[in-house]
Amino acid sequence: MAQIAPLSRLVFLVYAVAIGFVSLRPADGVALEPWDKLMHFAVYTVFALLAHRVVRTRRQYIVLALAIIAYSGLLEVGQSFMPGRVMSVYDLLANALGVWVGALMATMRRPGGSEPDR
Repeated sequence: MAQIAPLSRLVFLVYAVAIGFVSLRPADGVALEPWDKLMHFAVYTVFALLAHRVVRTRRQYIVLALAIIAYSGLLEVGQSFMPGRVMSVYDLLANALGVWVGALMATMRRPGGSEPDR
């Protein structure tokens, strides 16, 4: 079994905290449309790619990817309590799609059947 580097865990945790911080701060009135959903997608794609670096098995990765989607749902609910913010099902869908694409990218096999380096 491959050893998980402490730096990978630290980067993953810092990224998760940063997403939580940015997601739950009051709105500053800057409109992000039409790029808002693309940003959600990109941020959560990276989140899923980072998650792949902190688990040892595919099963653990699936559980962690689902946990990231649940985390994004909790953050969306939390936004409904923040001044100037609203909960958005479309943001949650963009987040979930980003996790799905990131998971596909992280687990794609190279020609010849070998997985990418972890």
